[in-house]
Amino acid sequence: MKVPYKKSITFKVLKRIERLSGEVVLRSDVANIADSRQISRALNRLVQSGRLAKLGYGVYAKLARSEIAKTTYLKEGVLPTMRAVLDRLNIRWEPSPEEQDYQTGRSTQIPVNPTTKLKDRFRRQLRYRDMELTRG
Repeated sequence: MKVPYKKSITFKVLKRIERLSGEVVLRSDVANIADSRQISRALNRLVQSGRLAKLGYGVYAKLARSEIAKTTYLKEGVLPTMRAVLDRLNIRWEPSPEEQDYQTGRSTQIPVNPTTKLKDRFRRQLRYRDMELTRG
């Protein structure tokens, strides 16, 4: 994405996001740069340009670009990114019993659609393309 001015808010938001460790970006990470409406416009521009993906209300993820397929994707994968969002929002969670059985070696069946068991109240929806965080 070409930003016309280095003093623009979109450029400042982009540089702040690039300095963040991890793949999850919360709106509160960039909220002190400018007015909330300007931050919204800057984040929407970054989503439209393919730098970020909106996962939910105030929750974004950094995207990586595949040179072979010419598409963008979540670098860590959908499920680990969703679980990283829960960690950033201080929501306690644990893997499903089937996934725990597989990880500890009690089962050889790989869970195809693993669910995430939430221990705290969480009413937001987290979604990337057609995949949604499923709560078990």
